[in-house]
Amino acid sequence: MKYFLFECKKMLKKKSIWIAMILSVVAIAGFYFFNYSVADRVHQTRMLDLENSQIDIPEKLAQDRIDLEEAKKAGDSAKVLDIERGIAIYEKMLEDKTFQWDNIISGNWAAISEWQFEQLNNLVQISISQNYIAHSIMDQQVSMFTMRASAEERKLVAELGVEPFVQWDYYIPYHPTMYDKHDGKVLEMWERSTKRYGKQGFYFLYQVIPAFIIPFIILIGCFVFGNNVSSEATKKKRGMNLYAVLPLKRRQLFFAKYLSGLLFTLSFVLIIFCVPLIASLFTSGVGSLQYPVLIYDGPVESPFGFETIILNEWTDAFQFITIGQYFSTVLLMTAVLIVFMFSIYYLLSLFIKNPTVNAAILLIGTFFGMTVLPKTAYNPFTYVDIHRVVNREFAVAGFNEAITVGNGLMVLGAIGVIAIVLCYLRFRRYVVE
Repeated sequence: MKYFLFECKKMLKKKSIWIAMILSVVAIAGFYFFNYSVADRVHQTRMLDLENSQIDIPEKLAQDRIDLEEAKKAGDSAKVLDIERGIAIYEKMLEDKTFQWDNIISGNWAAISEWQFEQLNNLVQISISQNYIAHSIMDQQVSMFTMRASAEERKLVAELGVEPFVQWDYYIPYHPTMYDKHDGKVLEMWERSTKRYGKQGFYFLYQVIPAFIIPFIILIGCFVFGNNVSSEATKKKRGMNLYAVLPLKRRQLFFAKYLSGLLFTLSFVLIIFCVPLIASLFTSGVGSLQYPVLIYDGPVESPFGFETIILNEWTDAFQFITIGQYFSTVLLMTAVLIVFMFSIYYLLSLFIKNPTVNAAILLIGTFFGMTVLPKTAYNPFTYVDIHRVVNREFAVAGFNEAITVGNGLMVLGAIGVIAIVLCYLRFRRYVVE
């Protein structure tokens, strides 16, 4: 233990480590505040539209009523019918916008979410009744699965009564899913309208996790804390040889150095996770841990006793877990992923003394494993994308029920242990002469 504590103290004395820590904290805090400013701008744009509607629509209605009277006097029945239809549409629009304005100003998010649920559920029911999807964008249909999942999510958010994610389309706030198959201009419109911005701390983390921020942070941690052997075993710095004259075993020395680097990497990732939560206390708060998170369940069992082998947006099942449950699973997988990536990086550092080269090799290898290798239960790089493992997107899309959190923990953990053994063998034989 004393050797382990000694290695920890050595790390704490390195200015380069403190500089890297401070820069990382500033970067993630800046990212959060930038995201918050974008979310606030989207929200303010919505509020401006609602505010202007309280002036523009009544003026439009007043002019239409004047035109209606003139059309009646002229006996133009077709024009009268057309104007009356327009008045009815604008009156309903004014009613909806007034409803939203009043409830947002008063902070009654439950009423807003309930109203949005009604819009989404209405599309679902119309689609079911006519056996045809009721909403399309430039002739490209919104998937039935997306409509069903979005309606259910909005219903749960209404029951919670919390402020939801900010997004451009607030009339029909779709939850984008893997069933959406848009392309071209429609894809750009869809991504913009459904992109979600989390103002609260937990929501921000949930927003950025699918964008591979966790592996990126781990890679930085490996780069900063994974060189405590290689930096002392170069030809210029033969500090490792000094340990040869000390009364300690190589095993003790190895694990003191390895575990100190691993501990600091774990702490680094945890600190980076906590920064947005702390920053959010100065803005919109951390949010609710009861917020719903979509989980794919895939094809349901057929009446004939076997499962279909194709995805069906009309019948495929889904469920929701809380964001608290989501984060507990993500943190567990993150811890094991840190052991996996740190051990691989540590092994590389015992062969190659250049940290930049090691980080590049790990980055390229991870990217190759995620994009080129097939997504199977025993491909460790499948589990680097933690979000799509936890929400079962990989399992459902690939019809591979073996891609689970449990298998991911076993595969990453097993390879991590193997890498640790190889690190020790390399360290024992070559590092200390």
